Amino acid sequence: MLDITKISRNFGTIKNVFNNILSEGVIEKDDSRKELFKEYVKAIKKNKILRTQFLVYTNIENKVETDVVKATQFVKENIDLFSKISKKNILEANSQLVHKLIFEIVGEDSKSELYENISTLIFTPKRPDTIDTIVEATSKVVNYILENKIKETNELIDLPISMISTIMVDKYNEKYSSLDESEKKVLKVLIESTDEQKKEVYTDMLRECINLIDENLKTSDLETKDRLLKVKDKLLNDNQKIDEGFYKNISKLVELRENLK
Repeated sequence: MLDITKISRNFGTIKNVFNNILSEGVIEKDDSRKELFKEYVKAIKKNKILRTQFLVYTNIENKVETDVVKATQFVKENIDLFSKISKKNILEANSQLVHKLIFEIVGEDSKSELYENISTLIFTPKRPDTIDTIVEATSKVVNYILENKIKETNELIDLPISMISTIMVDKYNEKYSSLDESEKKVLKVLIESTDEQKKEVYTDMLRECINLIDENLKTSDLETKDRLLKVKDKLLNDNQKIDEGFYKNISKLVELRENLK
């Protein structure tokens, strides 16, 4: 049984579980999981406390810095965003999400220690007897940032509907049995085909992504429409070259197609 109080203190764990829900929803074509993830996204958009946590955890998780002074200041500034937010209100906001996870498995993650240290910094009151705890947690978060590596960003999938899309990639690649026909065709092209065949499949995938964007435009809000149109513009201006970047580009299209669905 979930320890709701414990998990409610750690938004990183909550975020990770919902990321896994999205991954499994796409891989297993499970609409109920996709809907659960959509509820999570809506909650973050509507609730300032959830949104602040999401941004702070993401800021720190993705930060790359080699200067220890700058890294330390970065951590402190992010944590300071919670200085005027009641810890009780944070727990209440988080518990609303945790209750949705009642049947989900909450396990360890490669960033569990990072999430726990961020949580410690958010919830530990500043008193003479807690200084060591705060300094230790800050040091560990700073060390994570100093050792963090730059990750390749993919502008093609910078869409609200794929908030955390990059976390799906590893799990998706582990389960080739779930590939649909068009994805199997892409895989076959990557292995055995002429340049003409590659271009044909690439063009088909490009057209499908554009059609999916057009479908999403019908029901999107203004902000999402703006981003979708920017992505569509990039796709329309794609030179479709079969060069050294072909494999990377078609992989992006496959991922974009999944996110748009």
